[in-house]
Amino acid sequence: MVPSPLAMAPWLELPYDIQNVTPEEEKVIRKCLIGYTKTFVKCGKKGYVMPGAFRKHAEAIYNLRVRPDDIWVITFPRSGTTWTQEMVWLIENDLDFKAAKKQPLYERFPMLEITSQIPEIAFELIKANFMNLGYFQGLNHAVKVPSWKTIDEAPSPRFIKTHLPLSLLPPSLLNTAKVIYVARDPRDVAVSYYYLHKMVSKTLMRSTFTHFWDAFRRDLLPMTPIIEHTNEAWELRHKENMHFLFYEDMIKDLPKVIREVSKFLDREYSEDQVTQLADHLSFKSFQKNKTVNNSANENGEIQFIRKGEAGGWRAHFDAKMVVQAEEFLSTKLKEFNSTIPIHQDSGPPQSHS
Repeated sequence: MVPSPLAMAPWLELPYDIQNVTPEEEKVIRKCLIGYTKTFVKCGKKGYVMPGAFRKHAEAIYNLRVRPDDIWVITFPRSGTTWTQEMVWLIENDLDFKAAKKQPLYERFPMLEITSQIPEIAFELIKANFMNLGYFQGLNHAVKVPSWKTIDEAPSPRFIKTHLPLSLLPPSLLNTAKVIYVARDPRDVAVSYYYLHKMVSKTLMRSTFTHFWDAFRRDLLPMTPIIEHTNEAWELRHKENMHFLFYEDMIKDLPKVIREVSKFLDREYSEDQVTQLADHLSFKSFQKNKTVNNSANENGEIQFIRKGEAGGWRAHFDAKMVVQAEEFLSTKLKEFNSTIPIHQDSGPPQSHS
């Protein structure tokens, strides 16, 4: 038996601390999320919020052996991750639409840390096949084998998705593999993030959007703080192996983005092929595509792909939230002296259909 690359690598201790959130912070988090029994934690100086189970997996994730032919897609949740994954996978696989429709995206492009993000109660529900939850994002396998281990043992070339910020990922990543980071307006992210939790939790969801937004802007939801998350990648956008994308640019001119990503991946396609891929990635097509729009049961009641628009936050924010968002974004961007253009008034909502 060939030993795992992870086992052969020098084991690195985490360069950051993991601390429990305060009791007050825990109350805010639990008002928005259900099913977690362990205390949530904050990681590193930037205080990235993670479920308590992340403690168990953090070192293994940090020590994952990166391979030169890996391709990683990194985003904050609900920032166009699935859209980008499908685009990247097809670009790298000669636009093999037939193969893409045969195999779920979560198998072709697995999520590194998903095991550490599953609520403790969900582990038992998934094992009991409650509402077919095990078929949502391949959770049935993730509760049996840690997701990082599955990826560590997977054959090359590997396509890896993660919502973790760069500082919690293997330090050799950008010097070894190609990375695509996608950023999105935090206000739209907050709305989409809320509906993701509401969609999965159904009637068990106790939080209103007002509660959820309050936790989001206070950096008390998994993977927050979002500005720090995005800024880590933005500051490294000129690295040879980093390609930084904006969700809004994908909506505005998807063929242009496809051409740029193809160039980054050293692939070349004709204009007809670019158009064909753009059509495949259109919102209407994506909503109907079962291999990317993972449903949790046969009736498709839990839909992963929602509206696919920019500026939709306006329909959910009252006047007070609008002011809070302005203060949140301006304060954060000023605090980190960042020029990242994620605080823009993009006009009415735009769909990428």
